[in-house]
Amino acid sequence: MAYKSEVARCAAEIRKILKEKNIKASVKSQNYSMGDNVNVKIKELVHPEIYKNLKAELAKYQEGHFNGMEDIYEYTNCIDDIPQTKFLFVEYDWELTEGFTQRLINVLVTKVHLDADYEYKRLAGDILYGRDDWMKWDEVKHLANLEVA
Repeated sequence: MAYKSEVARCAAEIRKILKEKNIKASVKSQNYSMGDNVNVKIKELVHPEIYKNLKAELAKYQEGHFNGMEDIYEYTNCIDDIPQTKFLFVEYDWELTEGFTQRLINVLVTKVHLDADYEYKRLAGDILYGRDDWMKWDEVKHLANLEVA
């Protein structure tokens, strides 16, 4: 069997979790000088609670965080039993969110008055990621013509 780097093993573990949860996503790992990362791109809309729980569950795979004030990486979450990465990014695939966000903005414009165009985009993103519950998830799901995950 070929040797896999720790970050590649980390990505493989994350793929298993996503498969168990039936969440469609791409998981890619990268190694580079002084670091590595795993990028998780979710390819379907999921309920905001599922998204938040997934991010919380996967957080154990990130070893720490970058401290920009002191320009150092701080290892605050080292777990010897599992493969980990320096940086873990979990987000929706932009191709999925781009068209959906615009449809959501079109609905928001008819339902609420905001002062600037960028505020509609912010509100749409907040609804999608569960930071704002202005619109119920069933309405969002209906708008996206998708089944809730």
